[in-house]
Amino acid sequence: MEDPTAFFTDLGEEVQAQVSDLARLLAGPDPARETYREKVARLQAATRTAEEVVMAQLVWTPAPELTLAEAREEWEQTRPTDEALISWAERIQDCPDLMGSTAELEDKARTWAVTPEFLTSLVAAPIPRKFLAENQATMAEAATLRFLREVR
Repeated sequence: MEDPTAFFTDLGEEVQAQVSDLARLLAGPDPARETYREKVARLQAATRTAEEVVMAQLVWTPAPELTLAEAREEWEQTRPTDEALISWAERIQDCPDLMGSTAELEDKARTWAVTPEFLTSLVAAPIPRKFLAENQATMAEAATLRFLREVR
């Protein structure tokens, strides 16, 4: 960097201008009957949000890239567990009206990276936990697909 002072001065001015413009846009026009305190709160909230957005776009650098193995390990620690799917199936068994429409089933299947038929079989199984245990290969493949979908 040839001239760090000029670079950071220009960056600071750009950040300030974008924060100001975005905060004004986020705050919007003054509502009728807005009190002074409400206006101050609205303007401060808009400014804080604008600062976060602009800083994320112009200043903050992303964390160093993780290896694929590290990213998978991190994802495994934070992803919804298969237990959530078992709980869903058991709730449907207890109250079949909760099953929802075909579109909702297809959406859940897409989310979990399994087929709608797999979910229907899970709900129809006498013991959903046992069904997932017997279909662990399918669940492992689905987990890999979900991970790869999020990594992209």
